[in-house]
Amino acid sequence: MPDIAQANIRAFLWFRVLFNSRFYYPIFTILFLDFGLTIENFAALNALWAASIVLFEVPSGALADKLGRRRLVVFSAWLMVVEMAILVFMPIGGALVWPLMALNRIISGLAEACCSGADEALVYDALPVEGRDAAWTRVLARLMRWQSLTFMLVALVGAATYSADFMNRAAQFLHLDYHFSREFCMKLPLVLNLLMAFATVHVSLRLTDTHEHAPDTSGIQALIRSSFSHMLQAARHILRSPAAIVIILTGLLFDSFLRLFYTVGSNYYRLLGIDEAWNGVILASSSILGIGTAFMVEKLVGKSTPSRNMGMVAIFITIGLAGISVMIPGWRGVLFVVPFWLGMRSLHYFISQYLNRVSEPSTRATVLSFKGLTMNLAYGLIMIAYQTQTWALRSSEKSAMAGMDKQQTDMHLLAAAMPWWPWIFGSLALLLALGIRLKFGGGLTTLLEKESAPPTPAGPAIT
Repeated sequence: MPDIAQANIRAFLWFRVLFNSRFYYPIFTILFLDFGLTIENFAALNALWAASIVLFEVPSGALADKLGRRRLVVFSAWLMVVEMAILVFMPIGGALVWPLMALNRIISGLAEACCSGADEALVYDALPVEGRDAAWTRVLARLMRWQSLTFMLVALVGAATYSADFMNRAAQFLHLDYHFSREFCMKLPLVLNLLMAFATVHVSLRLTDTHEHAPDTSGIQALIRSSFSHMLQAARHILRSPAAIVIILTGLLFDSFLRLFYTVGSNYYRLLGIDEAWNGVILASSSILGIGTAFMVEKLVGKSTPSRNMGMVAIFITIGLAGISVMIPGWRGVLFVVPFWLGMRSLHYFISQYLNRVSEPSTRATVLSFKGLTMNLAYGLIMIAYQTQTWALRSSEKSAMAGMDKQQTDMHLLAAAMPWWPWIFGSLALLLALGIRLKFGGGLTTLLEKESAPPTPAGPAIT
């Protein structure tokens, strides 16, 4: 394998690990709620985050194909620094929380959009033409193992540092004469993530662009016209590809329900009566399971059909949604989270594999950005639906919530919302499967066999 390909693989792995493994993920929901937001505010912020990705996703992918993927990836790393700095320095409670959180979500969405697709394209096009698909399979499996190991550590540290009780017990055990306040501990995971953001910038600068591109420096208007023309070209390619349409539609449905649980997960654990310091242990367990999942899905890509693989993910999601709706208290309730762990890791591995097969090198970053756009559009819509559901439940459950404090109210609303989710997902998945059969006359396996694109040589290295 060429030196540039090896260097890009290493930089890509580190970039994904640093960009996505965030110390505040174990306490994501309760962090926003403890800052003073309501569940409706929280859902609206996540919808805003998704909307900013949808707004910038495809134009950023087109710019990556035109100006160079590396430039967009480096820019996204700097945006990560800005978004984390806002959280670190913003006050807890008060009138400024909502506008600063909204600004943070917009910048975060822009950062996600800029690197989405561009980082994968940097690696994929640098791989040797012969055996490229097999090499990419190994890269993705390696990424899953790296992310699982790193996220294990990040989850443990993030949840532990957020809990003032845990930190004070640890200080007492170590005979430290210091008392950690709740407000101080709420900021600790954010400070750690700000430091990780600077490391992400350093790693992004080590990537090399091997795709031929002709930067248009004649003016911003010409650049915008060129980028949207490129975007429309990729859109036409997707609309001519039944396989790409099926992959994207399936991905957006499955991903939106998986991310719905991940969004409210820390509040679900609080509902089960589990202390927030244990959230890191729960997510660390998911990382350990993710290592095994990486080996499993790598084998399934070669031995099982795409339709069966995606069907397996649908079963994982259905079991998970049905299980959490029972709300079994204590650690037994956590067992129903395992299908979500398996489903999330399997889904994105399969989507990346199958979508790259039907994408051309010249528009790969844009096509991958379309995938991100549709998934985030679906996520934004499901968060709006969750916000609407919470509004309705807050009204219908008003008498039951009388006398409850904010934390108890938040948990009660979640408990009332979850039983609806498995029925909604099952109905939508069934309608999608029937629609695909009626429209295209076959499943994903048949469509991919017809459309798999032959490998195209990568362009000369451009630094």
